[in-house]
Amino acid sequence: MSLHTSACPLDCPDACGVLVETDPEGRLVRLRGNPDHPWSAGSLCGKTAIYHELVHSPERLGEPLVREHGELRPATWDEALDRVAAGLDGLRGEELLDLHYAGNMGLVQRGFPERLTNALSATGTDGAICDSTSDLGYQLVLGHPVGPDLKRVVEADALVLWGCDAVRTVQHLMPRIKELCDRGVPVRVIDIYRSDTVRRVEAWGGQGIIVRPGSDSALALGLAELAFQRGHADLGSLGRDCTGAAEFRAEIAGQYPPERVTEATGLSWDEISALSDLMGGAERLWIKTGIGWNRRRNGGMGMRAVTSLAAVLGAADRLHFESSAHFGLDNSCITRPDLRRPDAPEPIHHVELGAELETGRFRAALVWGHNPAVTVPDSLRVRRGFQRDDLFLVVHELFLTETARLADVVLPATALPEHSDVFKSYGHRVFQVSRQVCEAPAQQRSNVDTFKAIAGRLGLEPELFDVTDDELIETFLEANRARFTADELTRVRAGEPVELGDRDLPDRGTPSGRIELVSETAEAHGQPRIASHVPDDAGGDTGRFWLVSAPSIATHNSTYLQVSRHAARAGEPRCFLHPSAALSLSLSEGDRVRISNGRGALTLELALDGGLPEDVVRFDGFPDPSRVPEGMSSNALTSPLPADLAHGNSQFSVRVDVGPIAG
Repeated sequence: MSLHTSACPLDCPDACGVLVETDPEGRLVRLRGNPDHPWSAGSLCGKTAIYHELVHSPERLGEPLVREHGELRPATWDEALDRVAAGLDGLRGEELLDLHYAGNMGLVQRGFPERLTNALSATGTDGAICDSTSDLGYQLVLGHPVGPDLKRVVEADALVLWGCDAVRTVQHLMPRIKELCDRGVPVRVIDIYRSDTVRRVEAWGGQGIIVRPGSDSALALGLAELAFQRGHADLGSLGRDCTGAAEFRAEIAGQYPPERVTEATGLSWDEISALSDLMGGAERLWIKTGIGWNRRRNGGMGMRAVTSLAAVLGAADRLHFESSAHFGLDNSCITRPDLRRPDAPEPIHHVELGAELETGRFRAALVWGHNPAVTVPDSLRVRRGFQRDDLFLVVHELFLTETARLADVVLPATALPEHSDVFKSYGHRVFQVSRQVCEAPAQQRSNVDTFKAIAGRLGLEPELFDVTDDELIETFLEANRARFTADELTRVRAGEPVELGDRDLPDRGTPSGRIELVSETAEAHGQPRIASHVPDDAGGDTGRFWLVSAPSIATHNSTYLQVSRHAARAGEPRCFLHPSAALSLSLSEGDRVRISNGRGALTLELALDGGLPEDVVRFDGFPDPSRVPEGMSSNALTSPLPADLAHGNSQFSVRVDVGPIAG
């Protein structure tokens, strides 16, 4: 057996180091954890640990498919590429839609297809369905999302996890949290239900703090006001590092009295007071926020409030949201945005994809690394748009996903060990090159080879597309040579996971170069200059329950839904209610129930969870549409209305009703 260094390609902040084990014939055996990886240290989650079952799945696409007489049938690559070329021929950029996302986080495989869509001046999306709202909220206050080195969280004398279910989303943070708990360091988890992380931390001696959905800004600003009142504010840091500190203090003074904060959050004043003293009394307070907790109508304000609180307490440089800006790597040599025409169309809003497709303005769409028929809000409308007779849909995929089933041409894709790529994390500071070590088992082609072939069929300039994965990696490394020391570059080229040193940034990246507690940029985005609490309006939904789509422990977004063991681990699609809420509806464990609002309805099995508030219904991951009678998943219920910043996803600002199945 042989072992080859690589990294997990999934959209996860841990970006774990893996060892690809191959047999003497060069076939994949399995993935192991790489013990030399600075963050994951040899451990893999239960999803990636059986990644080989995805690669070897009998359901994996092995040949192209084309639609004929309404059905998909096998085809040769030549026939499929001819179909693609005919479907794209002569289209203007405003008629061609580029739909990609984070199904593969590798910079080469994810980015190279954009070279084609840029050469065609296609219409893209703003990509704002995950962290865009949180990211802009963070940047308005703290600037570049560099964040501290998360390995150093063990130095904390108090840790607050805010909207972060680390057990399910940052698995390798948990041993470090346990180390803190074992030393008696106080750990608090702020969330809207008793998540797996709350339960685990409480078992270790920490505490969960359960707030009402959408009330984070009220809690954070109430704590900031208390910090000034109780002498916990770091006045030295406020004067040295911040702009607008005096105006911020004056603005919030008297605005967050006990009755307002308790009413908004559902916490008692004793709980709020104790949290204030804990955070304010710590010398090395750390705050770890989640990535997508602000997918709410008031989510951007929530992040502005939490980052403002961190600044008031002198903990701004110990607040970790993401580490993406740590790398400072430019991938334009891969994507070539310079190929776009000056008059190329502006991107559409990703959350409004369904409405955009329904207009009929697009005559073709290219999809890779994305399953928008499941993962984009208002997915019933998205599917209707894909089913238009006047839309030519091409999908490059590993499996016949819900989106691929709607395509006119489906092209089979390679998996991790079957192509080369480069990976950077958005949760830590490790960079890694991954080389191809296995041949594709059938006719699968990488993103690079597939989009090269399409470009060739379209007659685009050969010199732009006559490249290999490894040549693109070398071009990328050379273009970013200044970011690496000589030793780092040597180790990167050898395939080692390399923790890059700090960037030499001139300032924080805000207009003033300092922390901005008062932001004119926020005003330009339609928000007040200073963070404030604005209740979540649920986008006008009026159902009894907030809908929470929690991360799954068995699948990854819609990835792995087609792999048998992952699907078996996920089990029958279920929704969860508090026992008292179920009793009030005359419902029992195991009943089939209907979850509905004005956008759609799903029929699922009911399970009970006493850790949920009585006004919350929870899904774990995206319920497998093939096992739901309506053939849909949770985004059939979510709204395309944007969050308050970056036109982001308001996935958690959804209200639904739950009831028994009629008859």
